[in-house]
Amino acid sequence: RDPRTSPRVPPKKEMASRVAVLAGAAVGGLVWVVLRRRKRVAGSEAELRAEMADAHVLSHHYGFDELVWNHISGRVDDGFLVTSGTHHFDEVRADEGLVKSSSENANITADVIHSAIYKARPDVGAIVHHHTTAVAAVGVMKSGLKYLVQDAAAFYGNVAYHDWEGVSDDYDECRRIAAALGDKHTLIMRNHGALTVGRTVAEAWVRYFYLERICKVQVACGQHELVEPPAAVLEHAAKQYVSNGHPSVFAHGRAEWPALRRLADRVRRGRALAVRC
Repeated sequence: RDPRTSPRVPPKKEMASRVAVLAGAAVGGLVWVVLRRRKRVAGSEAELRAEMADAHVLSHHYGFDELVWNHISGRVDDGFLVTSGTHHFDEVRADEGLVKSSSENANITADVIHSAIYKARPDVGAIVHHHTTAVAAVGVMKSGLKYLVQDAAAFYGNVAYHDWEGVSDDYDECRRIAAALGDKHTLIMRNHGALTVGRTVAEAWVRYFYLERICKVQVACGQHELVEPPAAVLEHAAKQYVSNGHPSVFAHGRAEWPALRRLADRVRRGRALAVRC
């Protein structure tokens, strides 16, 4: 064999060294991918915490909160993050006032109500639950919610009701809450309050904002004779909030949330006046 034309065969030790280097590179690449995924997951939870903190501050700003009670939650891989029940809403930050779901939390009602929905609805990524005055008032009316104004159209055909069973500290109520909500995005809890669900914190929070607003309109109408939109018009308007099953430009939170997060920042810096109910 002519050494000038024959391919060089590396010695066994050199071959072993090359194999080791390649194996090390493969393992290193796998570790890098795993670390990147963990970083993405951690970053995702960090962003969720930041949005939830903003949602709490906004709830306080608009007067939705009730001291340390009521709750906002967001789904994570191992359960959900939820209001701790130990902080006023304006105190909540990404690393303070939020806890992982557990029956040992200070506010067990949060775990009962929210866990019921997350188990039954994999499409839900966030839940907002408040006892605001107008929503609670509509919740005690036998008629329930009336669809009187434009903003109400987004709720048409998407509101369910759950009868009050006392303070929600019994996990047996979970299945009844989930069954009552069904596939709707809003649950009016009679003699209690209401909750709205969404794929994101933005969607759930903005949805509750409009729920309170349309309930205020209904309460303000009193006993006057009302002009209610025809069902056909409400059905048409409800479809305008979605487009072929996907959110439209009018979908809750799509346009409003970036501006609301800037408002939350101004509130923290004392540059925005509170809007109390």
